[in-house]
Amino acid sequence: MSNWWRGYPWRMIQTNLREIDMRDIDAQHFVRDLQSFDATVVLLNAAGIIANYPTDLADEPVNQYLQGSSLTEIIDACHKAGIRVIARTDFSKVRRAVYERHPDWAYRTKEGRIIDYNGDVHVCPNGGYQQEYMFTIISDMFNRLDFDGIFYNMSGFIPLDYSHNFYGPCHCKNCKTRFKNRFGLDLPTGEDPADPAYRKYRLFTGECTADLRQRLIEHVRSINPNVAIDGLDYYRMESNTEKFGNMLPLWQYSASSNTRIIRNSDTEIQPSNCTVDFISFFYRHVAVSPHLQELRLWQSIANLGNVDYYIIGRLDNHGDRSGFENVRKVFRFAKEHGAELEGLCPAAKTLVMRDEFWGGNPEASGWIRALSELHIPFDERLLSRLPQAAQLVQYKLVILPDIRGLSDEQAETLDQFVRQGGTVLATGETGFYDSEFVPREAPALQCLGMDKVLHHRKDMLSAMLYVAPEEKEKYFPHFKDMDHVAVNKEFIFTCPKGEAQGFLQLIPPQMFGPPERCYPLYKTDIPGLMRFGYGLGYGIYVPWWPGTFFFEEGYSNTLLFMRDVLERLCGMDSLAPALTPMVETTLAHGKGRTVVQLVNINGYYGNSYYEALPVYNITLDVPVEEEVLSVRALQSGQKIDWTKTKSNIQIKLPVLNAYEAVIIRTN
Repeated sequence: MSNWWRGYPWRMIQTNLREIDMRDIDAQHFVRDLQSFDATVVLLNAAGIIANYPTDLADEPVNQYLQGSSLTEIIDACHKAGIRVIARTDFSKVRRAVYERHPDWAYRTKEGRIIDYNGDVHVCPNGGYQQEYMFTIISDMFNRLDFDGIFYNMSGFIPLDYSHNFYGPCHCKNCKTRFKNRFGLDLPTGEDPADPAYRKYRLFTGECTADLRQRLIEHVRSINPNVAIDGLDYYRMESNTEKFGNMLPLWQYSASSNTRIIRNSDTEIQPSNCTVDFISFFYRHVAVSPHLQELRLWQSIANLGNVDYYIIGRLDNHGDRSGFENVRKVFRFAKEHGAELEGLCPAAKTLVMRDEFWGGNPEASGWIRALSELHIPFDERLLSRLPQAAQLVQYKLVILPDIRGLSDEQAETLDQFVRQGGTVLATGETGFYDSEFVPREAPALQCLGMDKVLHHRKDMLSAMLYVAPEEKEKYFPHFKDMDHVAVNKEFIFTCPKGEAQGFLQLIPPQMFGPPERCYPLYKTDIPGLMRFGYGLGYGIYVPWWPGTFFFEEGYSNTLLFMRDVLERLCGMDSLAPALTPMVETTLAHGKGRTVVQLVNINGYYGNSYYEALPVYNITLDVPVEEEVLSVRALQSGQKIDWTKTKSNIQIKLPVLNAYEAVIIRTN
């Protein structure tokens, strides 16, 4: 069937098979285990570091434990049960013996050393293994096995090993030559944003990865156009707790945020964010809390994504099965009600821009957390996929959380969005660099109303912003009983245009000990927030990092500042102003229906996840202009009272347990 993945009920399980799992694997048992989870897609190990099938390729070592059912038998059994099978490949490393035959394939540190981790040697994307031999392996795999899709694990430049040791940029001969030919520079020795060579290196790795990716896509399509390709036909991210030993702050919105960023990368793609069963690389056989696994899956569904679960080993021999029933519960819901949630589009009026898929920008994370806890629906999108201004009109607000590198074209698109009546909210060093990370003489965005940047001060601890009484009444009502906003470590001093409106007065760093001498001596006229009228809209600039402060420290002082900015200066409305911040809400539209989904995260406590406690008597104010025919609680079936006004519907939900979807049928 052509493009089988489009509209497919995607419920994936990844069984990350170890070598020994092939020793006694039984195809029929394997399928029955998948069926017990209502899975429709399975991802399993096929090729790369180790081949899980017999091959005569000289530099593709074969798993020595191929005594159980063959991959051919497993794939056939899955297909007969209606389960699609995706090949997991990993071309990031080769066995030591392969490296010794091809030393030019290896990644090299600046000292010329290789990375040998348990006998697996890291390879470089610019070496012969990924540039040439990988394609030979892929051809061999598809010629022998009837896979429905392919997944590339650890693609790109990998400067870390499994123990999280960092080795820096690759300095192999291929990288040296290619980088020199491209930029006329020597490779950087580390990751220093102030180093021009490193700024070019970030572009270099992106270009090399994109080029190799395109060649892989063309190669797989030439073999079989109906193979689902990771990153093209479906996109897979994961929610994990890999920060072992440095756990806080836990990112409780991981699955929600990942699903949003995937979903907005391409309207045709299958968004699949997996919940990683295990604690970390160090403890792959010990699972995280069952309630965390369940939470992640509900978050994926609530943000219009698919369910996806990842374990080490097989389902029948997995060392920690404590989460199985919670995972089965969500998979069963997706099977029974997935059709009612299909065809939905997000109805958010706020868009948060991000500069990369992987890796955490703490400023973005803080705004994502604030919007979630204030129940203001929002989307996320990669800067590289910034739509044209004409498409941005679906939003009222675009947030740029310390998005430092903007091209001239991107800046003009955002300026045009503001000229047409939108609002841009920018923080930190947004637009201070161009798309190649070269510092600009003046910030890129005209809508922010800045002539130039004067100074970036990084010693601002104990600095505050004073909230004047007249500002409290009109713009900062949540500071009725507070006079100050804490600023954290950094502050940017700028030269605003004369028409820019300033808010909040900066109190410079002051004495914080002994307590007898802790009082501010004076306030300045320097604003802690600026708003600039530009065309029909506004540019709002915060010359510090409130999102980072809130993400890292979580103080209500910061959240209330962000709330007043969002509600009073940006005009954004909450779906549930009185609802506890420990419930996520999302809003989506479909043909003849509006859907509000709620995810209860109040089981999150410190660095642990427990069963969520019920939340009672929830009131939702949902924008719906059409005539309402019915309101239904999809999961629980509980009775819902509702009242319709001209442009809204007020809904009373008696109780929320772990998750609920409220379906509003309209005429």
